[in-house]
Amino acid sequence: MRKFTGVALTCAVLVSGCDSYISQQYQANPQNTIALQSIAASGRKANVASVRLAENVPERPTCRLAGPIDIGGGNDAATVVQQAFLTELLAADVFKAKGTPISIIVTKLEPDTFSGIWTIGMTVSTPKGSLDVQRATKYSTSFSAVAACNNTATAFNQALSLTILDVVKNPKFRAIL
Repeated sequence: MRKFTGVALTCAVLVSGCDSYISQQYQANPQNTIALQSIAASGRKANVASVRLAENVPERPTCRLAGPIDIGGGNDAATVVQQAFLTELLAADVFKAKGTPISIIVTKLEPDTFSGIWTIGMTVSTPKGSLDVQRATKYSTSFSAVAACNNTATAFNQALSLTILDVVKNPKFRAIL
């Protein structure tokens, strides 16, 4: 019996481990493009000068006890947010290398896999001022950790896109460009 228990325990240890849950590459959202086109029409241009995470924000959020969520296909979270903003600025013809520099601090990057909510917060600033945005985006979850974590990774880009939409539709954003 001890031998069987030892073999079973060894097998359990060998097959257990952390899974990886990977988000797809970010793509421009038509809502963001439309919101930004009115800024482009006014002749305002911008670039993303820097993105960093606040001290309490994890580089790779974890999902239950199943492992980390790779929100950027191997890139760090700050790079993912920077690329997403650049994607949106480019799609709406607002990007210009010498445009108004935008600095972003990600203040919250938190998935709740039990409730199915991504909460993303950020402070967006330029030399003319700043604004704070925090968005909670609901998504489908599951009792199973594997399914819940896959859903969480899949839902990240939508959550980020909607957070960016909250930024670009905020009247203060237009004022600080």
